[in-house]
Amino acid sequence: MTKRNYRLLAAAPLFVGGALLAVAPVAQAAAPSVSVLALQPSLLTTPVTDEAGVLTPGEISQVEDAIAQVSAQKGRSVRVVFLDSFAGTPPSQWTEDAVRANGPNTAVIAISPDERAYSVTTGEQWSSAEADAIDQAAYARLVQSDWAGAALAAVEAAGSASAGSSGTGSGSGGGEATGLIAGGAGLAAVAGGGYWAVSRRKNKQHREAQVASARELAPGDADSLNRLPTSTLDAVAQETLVTADESVQQGQEELRLATSEFGADRVRPFTAAMNSATTALQRAFRTQQALHDAIPETEPERRAMLIDIITSARTAEASLRAKTEEFNSMRDVLMRAPEEIEKVMQRTVDLRSRLEPAKQQLAALREQYPAQMLHSIDGNVELAAESLDEAEAQLDKARGLAARPAGEQGPLLDVLSAATRAVELSDHNLSAIEHADANIRTAKENLSSLIQEIRDEIEQIGQLEGARAQGADIDVAALDRVTATAREAIANIGDRDTTDPLSLYADLSDVDAQLDAEIERAEGAAHDQSRALTMFDQQMQVATTQIQSAEDMIRSRGRIISSQPRTLLAQAQREYAEAQQRRTSNTREAIEYARQATTTARRAIQAAKDDLDQYRRAQARDTANSMAQAVLWGSILSGGGNHGGGFGGGGFGGGGGFSGGGGGGGGMNTRGGTF
Repeated sequence: MTKRNYRLLAAAPLFVGGALLAVAPVAQAAAPSVSVLALQPSLLTTPVTDEAGVLTPGEISQVEDAIAQVSAQKGRSVRVVFLDSFAGTPPSQWTEDAVRANGPNTAVIAISPDERAYSVTTGEQWSSAEADAIDQAAYARLVQSDWAGAALAAVEAAGSASAGSSGTGSGSGGGEATGLIAGGAGLAAVAGGGYWAVSRRKNKQHREAQVASARELAPGDADSLNRLPTSTLDAVAQETLVTADESVQQGQEELRLATSEFGADRVRPFTAAMNSATTALQRAFRTQQALHDAIPETEPERRAMLIDIITSARTAEASLRAKTEEFNSMRDVLMRAPEEIEKVMQRTVDLRSRLEPAKQQLAALREQYPAQMLHSIDGNVELAAESLDEAEAQLDKARGLAARPAGEQGPLLDVLSAATRAVELSDHNLSAIEHADANIRTAKENLSSLIQEIRDEIEQIGQLEGARAQGADIDVAALDRVTATAREAIANIGDRDTTDPLSLYADLSDVDAQLDAEIERAEGAAHDQSRALTMFDQQMQVATTQIQSAEDMIRSRGRIISSQPRTLLAQAQREYAEAQQRRTSNTREAIEYARQATTTARRAIQAAKDDLDQYRRAQARDTANSMAQAVLWGSILSGGGNHGGGFGGGGFGGGGGFSGGGGGGGGMNTRGGTF
């Protein structure tokens, strides 16, 4: 083969590549432009805009600090926006409009937590690789509903991501250029290292803030815990186990002291609380051990186990703390025994002064109302006097016990408690006489409305019990008991509304209070479950969309798609089915499965895209080789045996063409979707 033909063979791929590169922009320009009327964002003057109200002031400050680091490092701008809604505008259109309004050096991350949609668009001064890094960092936190974490991760990715490789410059000044590049790389490495350190510090501060917030949650608030990222749950679980273990050890010492002071019978509730706390803590440790054994857990399983560790350990610690505080209070009473005895004695003196006026007032009431209407307070004066006698006798015993040495005063608490109860009973009996006239009038006026309220609440309970079928954690047995009590009270009213309204009103008020308490608990459980189901349905919609997209891509490409995307799709479908099965039986776990299905389906889509890109590159290589061979054979056939002319001089000769290419830019890059 002649040298000329070798040159042709070498030049042919460049020619083909040039032709392909020349066509691509034309095809892109020919794509139809779609104009969608939607909310047009204006200039974003603040780094963080939180219309959705999902960030705390501290979190906003953290994100703004990270954005300032990016601006100082790269000389470019980042804007983070949390929206209530995209208002029908495609998220990608929203962020692209925002970038146009704010300039080509701007990257905009817009998120709608309620719609579970987001978009990332970078201006011309950002590379595609940087847009990918921002998108991936944000999505990893968005699927966990970690709004502040998503914003912070996206901004930090914007600062640390590489702009990607660019084309080489011209050959002249190679040594000098190499030196400059090397120096620039060194500076970038130093600056990048500083930014990496700042990013690590910001991440640590954010995680510490989340852990601090988690400490304030109620022991059984699993719903709030479920909104935390897995890494934070892990940290909280470790911390909770340590503090609970310390509390149990301290509680054992407190129990020993309480037993020596008050006796085993008196501290039996404390002992029961200690046993319960120890059992709960052992369960938490077993779960922790299972997390670190050789058997791997799925992400939803791991999160459920971490939440179980936290709730078990905190419940144990809370119950033990309550009993410890109770016995500390008892110990304080012993130390202040003389003052406590004097307080109760002063109350007995006051009550004795009220006996005679109450007796006279009861006589006046008997003249005003029928005897049956006063039946509930008829003997109150005598009962009050007897209670006072009992209180004074108990106080005499208390004085004797208070004089004993420390360690022998244990019975004093029971004696003082008995005296206090007797005083309270005497006060109650006298107050009933003193307020009888007003209470009778109130009972007559409000009795009918109270009866109707109880009937309405009985009907309401029937409706609430139906929420259990949707997975609400409702104590149906407790509702049934209080309903039976209420029905019985209504059925036994008889003529008491006219003969004894005072007693009837008191009885029905007690029933109403029981109904209110149980209804409030049931409504809270029903509301929590309704909110959880709403979150589940939203997440399942996202999962459905992602799985359908993965199926469409894989099925439409046939054998081009390898086994990896298909395996991921099958896994996403299994996780989706698990989520559906747990919708009402364990909604929190179902939400985690739905989120995992979304993530797995997204991975399947990306893996399928990688296969498709690889196939297209292979096809392009085959096409280039075929065209090169065609050019080669054409030159051989047309040139024949004459090697002197033909392609000499012009044609493919000369430089230019692809020399001096530069990287980066060229247009906006948009990423995003649902999460």
